Amino acid sequence: MNERSKVAATRPSLFGPAIRTFFRGLAAILPLAATAWLIYWAVTAGETLLRNLVLLVLPEEQYLPGMGLALSVMLVFLTGVMMYSFVVRKLYERFTALFERIPVVKSVYGMIVDVVRLFASSEEKPFRKVVLVRLPEGLEQIGFLTRESFEDYPDVGDGKVAVYLPMSYQLGGFTVVVPAANVRELAMTVEEALRFCVTAGVAHRHSS
Repeated sequence: MNERSKVAATRPSLFGPAIRTFFRGLAAILPLAATAWLIYWAVTAGETLLRNLVLLVLPEEQYLPGMGLALSVMLVFLTGVMMYSFVVRKLYERFTALFERIPVVKSVYGMIVDVVRLFASSEEKPFRKVVLVRLPEGLEQIGFLTRESFEDYPDVGDGKVAVYLPMSYQLGGFTVVVPAANVRELAMTVEEALRFCVTAGVAHRHSS
């Protein structure tokens, strides 16, 4: 390599700061844009889905933008109120049991139910605690405690727990059964742990 090549190799690129600035702006804008798009999509979907239902009662000239969305919110709230009824719950369980008997549908339905329970304010959350699991070779991994006993599966053995370990940068993960002594609870919320795991540990806790 001659002297001219050495100088060119060591000379800082003029585009370096511009590229870093561009990606810094992209990192600031992209999460906001994606969140705004998801909110817009949800509002538009609710409005479009129930617009025709509103038009069955009101003439089209009296329809105001937002009526479909308002009706969807009312129907969801009414469904939540009806779920307090024992009769309605039994009918709902029988109806959903049909989905759980269809080979492909039951897998999709079960996955959606678990995701909704995860983020809903319910006592039936599948991810109850955030834990640190001690694995072989001295490795440790953050996971979610999904089962604290196997009384209904005695063949698994006593003193075992089930932990779900999510993968980074993609949806999915795997469940491991480990001794309870290998699990230590962490002072993290489920949302913080999910963000940490999905981003491969890049995400930091936001100070309040």
